[in-house]
Amino acid sequence: MSNFFYDIHIHSILSPCADVLMTPNNILNMAMLKELDFISITDHNSTKQLEIFSELLESYDLVLLPGVEVTVLEDFDVLCYFESINLANQFNSVLEKHLLNNWGNYSKNDQVITDIYDQEVDTYNLPLTKTNLPYNDLVKEVRNLDGVIVLAHINRKNSSVLNSYKLCDIDFDALELQKYGSEKFLSENEYLLQYKILYNSDSHTLMSISEREYSIDLKEKTVKSFLDYLRGKL
Repeated sequence: MSNFFYDIHIHSILSPCADVLMTPNNILNMAMLKELDFISITDHNSTKQLEIFSELLESYDLVLLPGVEVTVLEDFDVLCYFESINLANQFNSVLEKHLLNNWGNYSKNDQVITDIYDQEVDTYNLPLTKTNLPYNDLVKEVRNLDGVIVLAHINRKNSSVLNSYKLCDIDFDALELQKYGSEKFLSENEYLLQYKILYNSDSHTLMSISEREYSIDLKEKTVKSFLDYLRGKL
């Protein structure tokens, strides 16, 4: 077993709320500077930028977990991870059917798709803010693609699964906590310690991408090994 550092909740400029500097090359360069081993680009409700990251990774000593952050009908966030870009894109075909026509404070100009040179090549024409996909339906779709489910930032009051469900009543693989305030939150909710817990940046800016602070022990530096860890298969 070897120890690997991770940040598997990062948003690119495809996410409407991400900073304009969150381009593929900028993110990968920052992740390398911070000496991470695993990253995941988990844009809001879309995987459309993953292909470019995959192409660029040939020049980096990083492993990319294909992922996406979904805001489900119940209005909380779920991180979904897959073993390949192809499987993630299959899931994206499902998500597109459930996007809501509600731009809120954003527009398609806030949802940028780039090429390998960080140049804008397109914008996403449907709002990526929310979906009407119920959580239990999301679980079925992810499991059909052998994907992994992590309940995002459950200690964030306004977008936590804990506002909608008891954890014992639903299917998932792991929990994610925001690093700030997590110790107090866990001390007040000790029952959560029975579950696998991740700490990610949920970064929307370059500087907030995690340092080498959170790590896991894996057999090898591969997507499958990381996902097997989340599935409880060491």
